[in-house]
Amino acid sequence: MKLSALLPGALLDAVAGGVDNSSWKKRAFYVFLLGLLAWGAAFSFWSDVSDLRMRRVLQRNRFNDLVSVLREYSALKAASASPGGEAIEPVSDGELLTVVSNVVSDLGLRSNMVSLSSAAARGGRSAVSITLEGLSSEKLATFLQEMDRRGITTFSADVRAIRGDEEMRTLTVYLLLGGVS
Repeated sequence: MKLSALLPGALLDAVAGGVDNSSWKKRAFYVFLLGLLAWGAAFSFWSDVSDLRMRRVLQRNRFNDLVSVLREYSALKAASASPGGEAIEPVSDGELLTVVSNVVSDLGLRSNMVSLSSAAARGGRSAVSITLEGLSSEKLATFLQEMDRRGITTFSADVRAIRGDEEMRTLTVYLLLGGVS
C-alpha cells in the first residue's frame, strides 16, 4: 500500500509528495520524528524523576515525623521512670483483680466501670477483663499509663467511639489485662 492512498489531497502534497520527491525533505522529516521522539522520552523521564523526587521528599518528611514522635516517646518514658513516677513492683496473679479495682477507684472511674472479672489469658495465665464506658481519651490514656506503671499489660483491647447526647465522643473500652510474667 502506498502512502498516497492513506493521505488526502493537500496533506498528501505537503507531506507525502515532499517525502517521496526529494531526499533532503525525507531526511528533515526523519530528523523531526527523531527529535519528537527524543523530546517525548525526555519529557517522560523528567516527569517520572519529578514524581520520584516528590515521593522521596514525602517519605523523608514522614520519617522525620516518626523520629520526632519516637524521641518524644522516649522522653516521656524516661520522665515516667524518674523519681516522681517510679515503677511499682510487678503485681502477682492473685492480686491482679484487687490492684485493677484499686486503680479504677484511685482514678475516679468507678462510675465508668461496667464490669470487672477474672479471666484466663492465652497460655493459662490469669487475667482481668474490665469494661469501661463513657471515657474520654485522656482518662483512658491515664488508666493505661497507670496499668503500665504497675507492670500490668494489656493483652487485648476493644475500643469503640460513641457519640452520645453530648458534642464530644466518648469511648467504650473492653480490656483484657494481665501481669508481666
